[in-house]
Amino acid sequence: MSLIGNMPLSTRYRRELDLWINHYLDPFVLNRAVASRKRDSADPFALIRTEAEKDLEFTVLNATGRDRSGGDILLMESNLLLQFNMLLSHIKTS
Repeated sequence: MSLIGNMPLSTRYRRELDLWINHYLDPFVLNRAVASRKRDSADPFALIRTEAEKDLEFTVLNATGRDRSGGDILLMESNLLLQFNMLLSHIKTS
């Protein structure tokens, strides 16, 4: 979160990234999402992974050209997905 706060991003894109992080990188929220989808899906982890990837893609649509001009933001988005996948794997194994 502090990295995003120090990056020169537009207000809208920063807000959308914050929402994505608070939803998909919060272990309590993610545990609840898995539990609620277990009733409806045979593989809730794949469903949540797909949702997270699509939500991050929609988040990127809120970025301006200036937001996307640096390589740092691309690296950060990749790291967000990596952290999400690691957290989801940890939840799956526990």
